Formats: sequence, structure tokens, C-alpha cells
Amino acid sequence: MEELRAWLPPLIAAAALLWTLVSAARGARRSEVDELSTKIDVLNTAQAEVKSRLATAEMAIRHLPDKDSSHRLEMAIARLEGRMETMDERLKPVAIMAARVQERMFEEQRG
Repeated sequence: MEELRAWLPPLIAAAALLWTLVSAARGARRSEVDELSTKIDVLNTAQAEVKSRLATAEMAIRHLPDKDSSHRLEMAIARLEGRMETMDERLKPVAIMAARVQERMFEEQRG
């Protein structure tokens, strides 16, 4: 028993030291876990924002015409341009005639 009493204080000190080291390591790990948890929360928030923006972009893209529709629109516009040019050419003689009639009416009023 005397031997046990002699070894008891160093054993208690060693146990206390061991407990302190384990507690400190656990505290350090806990702070690392907390830091990682915060980073994960930030990443989850960013991921949710990216998903939301992606969904908005996809909705906007769905309403845009596809390649075939765009081509049909281009062709229709080209046909309309051709028709407008044809009408312009056909209306030039009418414009000339109207100008002549107007001049004649002015001459008749003067004369």
C-alpha cells in the first residue's frame, strides 16, 4: 500500500495531463468542425443561389425561338423586304403622276 501511495500523485498528475491533452485536442477539433460547418453552410447558400439563377435562365431560354423558328422568321422578313421593294417600284410612277396632277391643278388656279 505504501508503494501505491508513492505512485498515486504522479499517476493522478499523468492522468490530469492526459485529460488536458485529450480535451485540448477535442476542443481544437471542435473548432475545426465548426469552421468547416460554417464553410459548408456558405457553400450550400451559394449553391442554392446558383440553382435559382440557373432556373431563371432556363425559363428565359425556353421562351426564345429555336434555330428553326429563327430561320423561318429570317426567311419571312426577307420575303417582306422583297415585297416592300416591289411595292416601292410600283408606287414610283403613281407618285410621279400625282406630282404632275398637282402641278396642273396649281397652273389651272393661276391661269
